[in-house]
Amino acid sequence: MKTALAAVFCLALVAPQDKERIREGLKDTELKGAWVYDDIDAGLAEAKKTGKPMMVVLRCVPCVTFKGFDKQVASRENPELSALMDRFVCVRVVQGYGLDLSFFQFDYDLNWAVVLMNADRTIYGRYGSKTGEKGNAARVTIEGLCKALEAALEFHQGYPGNAKDFAAKVGPPARWKTPEAIPDMKNRPNAVPADGTRQKCVHCHMIREAELWTLRSAGEPIPETLLWAYPMPDAVGLSMDLKERATVKDVAAGSAAEKGGFRAGDSIRRLHGQPILSVADVQWVLHTAQAPVRIDAEIDRNGAPAKASLDLAGGWRRGEDFSWRVQIWAMRHKLLGMQPLDPLSADDRQKLGAPAVGLALRIKGFPPDFVKDKNREAAQKFQKDDVIVDVDGQKDLPGESGVIAYVFQKKPGDTVEFGVIRGGKAQKVTLTLP
Repeated sequence: MKTALAAVFCLALVAPQDKERIREGLKDTELKGAWVYDDIDAGLAEAKKTGKPMMVVLRCVPCVTFKGFDKQVASRENPELSALMDRFVCVRVVQGYGLDLSFFQFDYDLNWAVVLMNADRTIYGRYGSKTGEKGNAARVTIEGLCKALEAALEFHQGYPGNAKDFAAKVGPPARWKTPEAIPDMKNRPNAVPADGTRQKCVHCHMIREAELWTLRSAGEPIPETLLWAYPMPDAVGLSMDLKERATVKDVAAGSAAEKGGFRAGDSIRRLHGQPILSVADVQWVLHTAQAPVRIDAEIDRNGAPAKASLDLAGGWRRGEDFSWRVQIWAMRHKLLGMQPLDPLSADDRQKLGAPAVGLALRIKGFPPDFVKDKNREAAQKFQKDDVIVDVDGQKDLPGESGVIAYVFQKKPGDTVEFGVIRGGKAQKVTLTLP
């Protein structure tokens, strides 16, 4: 085994023995070339010694999404990508325990993400995006990753002369230094150093979930940036070309992007003053922007410089669907006591007597018996195929995400009145929230 490992890893970058046990336990065997395994400090030291930038891959190995893409990157299957990765100190982080949350700020609902950085902890950019759990949820390509690495190398070549450009790539210090310090996380058996099993590992998606439940338990307001985190550019009308650096593929009619002068084919070079190397970098700017705000963009348009902007009003992010995010399962079960809610089509609205516009969500069922932490009152008061058309009189909540965001900000013991259509008749159902 030691001989095989020496063939895979450069001798200077061989991981400590405990890290090797983690890797073997996870069956994380696809790595080729030089990697620092699950050791940020060792990666920083190597980057300082070599003068190379760092490519930090954060990966939840047992999770399915990104599995195929991760294999391509880890084993360097693409020659162009492999050659680019050789110019970086590549670090693979496979657990959330001990992660510096004030520095590694990214979309924690991803189970594969990249942070491109300098040895002095300056962040050049991020890579990795996702929009759902069904179908092709991952929004990553080898071509797009190569373009991001090329851009990071350009930034690194100009460093430290351009250092001030990257100041906003790190947000304010996190409230909790590490995931295991979040109060709600302390109740979870996973909140221990990884041992190579799925059960003993802080998964990144647990971080935001623990933050949400901690705030609710304390009766604190829930920031929109926690519920509607890292909006995709589509939320402002920008459909991006995933094979390019940060290039607009299409602009939605009537959107903030169209009103601000964006056009298909625009390559976004700077957004809100920040150099941009990927779709994830666009998400970072949108995530951290405090609305109402104007976000100015510097663009390469057909080889010539151009400008555009995004005017975002308060509440702009609420229209995005976050029902694909992992934390919604616990929110749905614990508070609503239901399985995923199904939005009605126009035909079904007409057939079932639901309004032509506004809220119309069909209850598909209730959690199975093995789900212990759930609102059991729901199955007693609601029925399968009930259609929810208002919540406390609100008929325009944006789908299931809007309903769950609304009830999540209620206090334990509060009641919520649902307007439902049952068998073609309108009824009211009152649910007590745990």
